[in-house]
Amino acid sequence: MASAASPDEAAKRRALADAAEWFAEWQAGELSSVQREHWQSWLEASDTHRWAWQQVEGVSQRFTTRLDEAERHTADWVISSARQRRRGRWHLLSGLSSLAIVAVLIGLSWQWTPLTQWVAYWGADYRTATGDITRIELDDGTQVWLSSASALDVDYDRQRRRLQLVAGEVLVTTGKDPERPLYVDTRSARLTPLGTRFSVAEQPSGELLAVFDGAVAIQTLGDAQHASQRQVVNAGQQAYYAADRIGELTPAEGRREAWANGMLLAENMSLKTFAAELSHHHRGRLEVDPAVADLTLLGAFPLDDLERTLNMVETTLPVKVRRVMPWWIKIEASEKSPNQE
Repeated sequence: MASAASPDEAAKRRALADAAEWFAEWQAGELSSVQREHWQSWLEASDTHRWAWQQVEGVSQRFTTRLDEAERHTADWVISSARQRRRGRWHLLSGLSSLAIVAVLIGLSWQWTPLTQWVAYWGADYRTATGDITRIELDDGTQVWLSSASALDVDYDRQRRRLQLVAGEVLVTTGKDPERPLYVDTRSARLTPLGTRFSVAEQPSGELLAVFDGAVAIQTLGDAQHASQRQVVNAGQQAYYAADRIGELTPAEGRREAWANGMLLAENMSLKTFAAELSHHHRGRLEVDPAVADLTLLGAFPLDDLERTLNMVETTLPVKVRRVMPWWIKIEASEKSPNQE
């Protein structure tokens, strides 16, 4: 069991979080004279506060000298989150968002780490647990389906409508509002739907956009070596993309839409890929023996009934399902019958 932080360490973390939030306000130029007096009082209250402010001030210069475009985009998001938190718009346990803020302000370089992603997930406007699928209808008529273990922020104002994919996968059917454009921001790009139905999902090194109706324009963030790229993806197409590239257009996979109806659609899908997709919707470990990993499946399988789905796999393919432990399932080659050589 980990030991608790010492009082000095806890005070430093709290001071760094406070300094990060004050820095966000100063950068936005939103401090009134009264707020500046409060900041000055906070600064002079202790040596720890002065130390924390020096840390933030010293590292803040790296924003303009060491961050590439993608990193700066993420840093801007975190700073904006700090301002929102001070105004009471984030419903987080006390101090959680400050962890992400401090990760940017005192880190030598920004990385989208498991810690910062975890913080962003718990701070999102909408989120789902593993195994849950949720439908949301926004005030403009836009419908959003959140897949398992996914999170989304919604930021609507008088000029534009903005969705931020924080984690996982979403399916979106856009509502009509000719006065306000709709954007969907991901870690790698800004998506502009053109009256459409589409899904976007996080991938190991980028995102995957699949369009089922209308069209969606991808505008990548670019990086220090690559300029931003733009590509319109039309109905029936999909494309992988990252901050520095957009892949070729390929036919949209039906499974990128079917999950919203609680189904895993396998269209000549390898058993290895099938298990990986199924694992997104269930806790525990689902392992496939390499000997059967390339066997292919065709059909629709329920996402909310793991036992039924695994029974269907056993019936369809020459495999057996073995529970190594209650939380560990392994799919292996079935034993040969006596008549088999």
